[in-house]
Amino acid sequence: MAKATNALTQGLSGKVLGLVFRRHANGSVSVGDAPRPSSKPPTEGALAQRQRFQQAAFYGRAVQQDPALKAAYETGVDVNTNSSYVVAVADYLAAPSIRHVDFNAYNGKPGDVITVQATDNFAVAEVRVRIQNPDGTLVEEGPALPDPDGFTFRFTASVSNSSLDGDKITVIAADRPGNQTMQEDKL
Repeated sequence: MAKATNALTQGLSGKVLGLVFRRHANGSVSVGDAPRPSSKPPTEGALAQRQRFQQAAFYGRAVQQDPALKAAYETGVDVNTNSSYVVAVADYLAAPSIRHVDFNAYNGKPGDVITVQATDNFAVAEVRVRIQNPDGTLVEEGPALPDPDGFTFRFTASVSNSSLDGDKITVIAADRPGNQTMQEDKL
């Protein structure tokens, strides 16, 4: 790709007569051939990714129509993301991450706490905890409440659980667009 640093190309960007002009942060402009469409049909993975990105764009536009959601996403605008639409699209494309689950304080008694640390590129909307016996029967399930730091969530047990051997704890973290991440641990 050639560098063009003259008065003729100053301010150009985009496609012109089969050439693509790209402006860079340092003010320089580079010139190259315009990309040609591939002669190969897209793979199933590529089609799925296109559809996912299209759904993210639909979500971003829907956010722009809801003043409350738009205002919430505007809090995520910074030097890298210049609009609430971009923040919403990025949020749609990225699922939350469960960083750590601490069930050392859980002994099967009401009032015991399971602590979860979960993050998202914008915000974690909900964290749920499910406790099951080894045979799959549900002991209890409910929301973990957020701490003021925004990434620590605490689930307080309300049901007595006499035998913890082999019990399964499932944590589900969700963001506003509905992306979910699940982690299962055995006691």
